[in-house]
Amino acid sequence: MRIRMLGGWAVEHAGEPVEITGDRQRALLFRLALEPQAHLGYRAIAEDVWPDDPPENPRAALQSLVSRLRAQLPVDVVASTPGGYRLELPREAIDAVRFQDLVAAATASDDAGESTRLASEALELWQGAPWTPDAGYDWFERDLSRDHAAASARAGRPSDDRQFARLPAPLTELIGRASELESVAAQLELSRLVTILGPGGAGKTRLSLEAGSQHPPAVFVELAPAGPDEVWQAVLGALGRDIRTASGTDAGAAASVRERVVDAVRGRELLLVLDNCEHVIETAAELAAELLTAEVRLRILTTSREPLGVPGEAFVPLGPLGDADAERLFADRVRAARGRAIETDEADAARRIRERLDGLPLALELAAAKARTLTLHELAAGLDDRFALLSGGLRTALPRHQTLRALIDWSWTLLDDDERELVMASALYPAGVATLDAAEVAAAHSVPEATFDGLVDKSLLYRSRGRYQALETIREYGLERLGESGRLDARRREQAVRLADAVARHDLRLRGPEIHGALRWFDEEDDNLASVLRYALAAGLDAQAMRIVAGAAWYWIIRDRNEDAVGWLRQVAPLAAQGESDDALIIRAVSLMVGALAGVEDASGLALGVDLQSELDRLAELAQHSENDLLQVMPPLMRTFAASLAGDPLPTKLDLTADDSRALRPWPRAMLAAVRAALAHNVGDTAVLERSSAEAVELFAQLGDLWGLALARQMRSQWLALAGRFEEALDAAEEATVHLRAITSAWDLQQQQGLAVTLLVRMGRIDEARERATQLLDEAHVTGSSRALLFARLNATMLALTLGELDVAEEQFALAEQAAADWQSAPPQMTALVATASGRLAIATGRFADAVAALDGAASAAVLSADQPVMASVAVALAELAWASGDAAGARDAIEIAETLRGAPDLSDPLEHTLRERLSAAPDSDEPGTAGEFAAETARIRQILRR
Repeated sequence: MRIRMLGGWAVEHAGEPVEITGDRQRALLFRLALEPQAHLGYRAIAEDVWPDDPPENPRAALQSLVSRLRAQLPVDVVASTPGGYRLELPREAIDAVRFQDLVAAATASDDAGESTRLASEALELWQGAPWTPDAGYDWFERDLSRDHAAASARAGRPSDDRQFARLPAPLTELIGRASELESVAAQLELSRLVTILGPGGAGKTRLSLEAGSQHPPAVFVELAPAGPDEVWQAVLGALGRDIRTASGTDAGAAASVRERVVDAVRGRELLLVLDNCEHVIETAAELAAELLTAEVRLRILTTSREPLGVPGEAFVPLGPLGDADAERLFADRVRAARGRAIETDEADAARRIRERLDGLPLALELAAAKARTLTLHELAAGLDDRFALLSGGLRTALPRHQTLRALIDWSWTLLDDDERELVMASALYPAGVATLDAAEVAAAHSVPEATFDGLVDKSLLYRSRGRYQALETIREYGLERLGESGRLDARRREQAVRLADAVARHDLRLRGPEIHGALRWFDEEDDNLASVLRYALAAGLDAQAMRIVAGAAWYWIIRDRNEDAVGWLRQVAPLAAQGESDDALIIRAVSLMVGALAGVEDASGLALGVDLQSELDRLAELAQHSENDLLQVMPPLMRTFAASLAGDPLPTKLDLTADDSRALRPWPRAMLAAVRAALAHNVGDTAVLERSSAEAVELFAQLGDLWGLALARQMRSQWLALAGRFEEALDAAEEATVHLRAITSAWDLQQQQGLAVTLLVRMGRIDEARERATQLLDEAHVTGSSRALLFARLNATMLALTLGELDVAEEQFALAEQAAADWQSAPPQMTALVATASGRLAIATGRFADAVAALDGAASAAVLSADQPVMASVAVALAELAWASGDAAGARDAIEIAETLRGAPDLSDPLEHTLRERLSAAPDSDEPGTAGEFAAETARIRQILRR
């Protein structure tokens, strides 16, 4: 392993770079590397690693820090010693230490030739001024400066003290930006002109100073005060302090400023830093091109809000700080402003401030300065008017950096009319604009499409993941400007019309092979759609509001976003009550269906106050003339669920008239086949389940609808499992999962994968079943869905019970109960499943009375759901209880009930399979309910399931 300090920080091992993350970890490794193979005590190390705020317990703090550092290094590099630590690297592995050793040897040598050789070897290591973790190592820099001068003298080379400080000294430490610094270095290796691009307040100047210090000799030129005619003079003034002309004297009054600048850089290896070029962009570009042509060893680093446009120019984009760096910057500046750190009860307010200010360093500095007079809670609340709040605070800054508004006003003055119009129009899109939609958005708002890239060049928009986006601060500025222009309402209406058309277009793609692209569009446009819907409803744009909600309805269904559907349907349903457009009819139909069947909180209030049968008849009549797939599906579905809409139990079969199948388009036929299969599964009609699932798979495969195909394969796998064709069932379930994983909610995916776990256990592939159950838990944790986590916990509980791992089962069920508590208004199916798991766990631990109570509740909830597979699961658990308590006849009766409910024995269920084997080997017994202590109670619960 080797460590480089000279000219920058780098660590490598076996020829590969080693990234040391964390400022404290780097500081610790740096301090140990200054004295390799030497014992360093805890306190001595702590004083250098925490120079300003040493920990109360240095030993404990260092132990934690060393542990994190060791995780990033090869084994045994950092050794523990009594009372401290030691870096186990040879001295020659650290370039600065090797440099000092060579200089010391050269100084001590009496042999002039040997002394020259050693000094020259030392100078070969010199790549520039040393990197240090903080300003506390000035002694180290001075030592190296003296050694460099000594080595230069002995090697017969002129000493160049410009290797060190010829840049303005920063007032504060640079926080973060490690990757950007690396990018600057890499770009300077490849290109002689590099521009740091970013919005105002991103920290371009501070980054350029740090980069300049790492690439000496460097000269800094501040162009902010200069006009276009003053750029060359500003450069000459900066060069005049550090570089003499070739003759060592002034080039002469007769020479032009341009000639004197060219003469000053000619023959020099130099990094010229030009700061704040955007307002003099043409002159800066001309200067850069001429100087680079004049001297091949010259490199130029510029900062600007837009590119210079010089051939060969390379870029380093500079955006907001990352979350961790923004947190550290804000915390440091707040502490500096008011003399105390951010307290625990202020952490949430501090987070909101950082998020609202986009992580922009200057904005965070301005906000932190206000902490002298305002609490962080007051600051967070006041950011609704951020431009008024963040004024003043930094008197020594450039005028345009003293307030947040002045910062953006400066950029505004550099825009042409089209660019200003697009800044205002793009502010209407909180989620940004997809690059593929740029032409459409530009046309809607009457600006040239190329203006998007123009604003990217000027750092007022940025491209990320295929979207043009603006920082929240820029958006709010644009909205203010739009309001001041008097065109806010007109632009909003243009946006509503465009998005309504786009939603309708992308809705069609959801029911075919382009579903992934359509889902991605809806996902990414979510904030834009919510924003424009709020405006359309408030502004009376009824047609656009209805079109957006009708077009998004299927997306909400696929993504299992019932709460969104309910919320928006409630608001647009009154607008659609008398409408007969496709959009109005879809809203009327979906409102009735969701209101009756969604199973989500707050779904009431969606009924339209019309006669149900009249509404069904009218929908059926109008749908005959519609080409809308969703509208064609609705009448047969609503006839089927008419009783449920009126409050009766769920239907048992799909109600299709004789004309339906002939009139329907292919997608509605496929969807109705899938619904027919689902209903058949629910009521135990295995013949219809077999026939309809096969039909749905075939039709959806022809259409290329991946979500529908996954749904159909899910139904097919259920039938194959019941039929005992386990391998085929698992294959069908896996094929369904492939598409569901990228399309639907984590909750839907969990249900599908639960069957796969059961099948794997039944086939004796226990290790695979464990792995799959663990994967489900991991995925549920990642999604953060309490519903998905509940199902994953229940699945893990059942697997552990099947395998006889009671400790694991109890642990997983306790966690499942916690997840269930987070689900308000859970459907009765889930209530039944939780209670069934509780009952089975009680049986396994011999608590039969508790099992009776749990399964009593499970049976009632299952019957309420009218979901016969769930009812069958309760029946199988009752059979397990009856068998365990000595009631073989009761167990046999419960298994028969389960078979009746499912329409067939469930050969895939390991528990049912085991019970059937036991019962087949047991002698005939008395009538059910006559044997065993709990026989009467279990018989009563079985009667509940018989309905």
